[in-house]
Amino acid sequence: MPVAKKAKKLIIVRLSLQVLEAYEEDKVICLFKCVTGDENNPTNPGTFHVFSKQRIYRSKKYDAQMNYALFFTADGKAIHQYHGPVPLDMLRLTKQRITNWVGSHGCVRLTEENARRLFDWTPSGTKVIIQQ
Repeated sequence: MPVAKKAKKLIIVRLSLQVLEAYEEDKVICLFKCVTGDENNPTNPGTFHVFSKQRIYRSKKYDAQMNYALFFTADGKAIHQYHGPVPLDMLRLTKQRITNWVGSHGCVRLTEENARRLFDWTPSGTKVIIQQ
């Protein structure tokens, strides 16, 4: 009996554009606006892997909700749902055009709908590339 081939999945976060792209094989499956780390808490470029998934999660360090969390660093950085008081698009535009002092503590934040969709699509072990 033939073994089914697993599709290769990849997540790329482009810091300069504040976007997240999800690929299956070589095809873009999702293109989401995101907000990454601020000047004091950057989202560091590099290659990582999703090593833990938590549908409902609250950060003990920052006392912040991080639902649909896809953890990719040992120090707690994750791709997760944004729970802030202003709309994500407003925060994103402020970060891109006015000041890099707004953002996350190094995480990659998405709208609830996009975070849920990415969480459901992403298996543990998926490669995450953070690019300038």
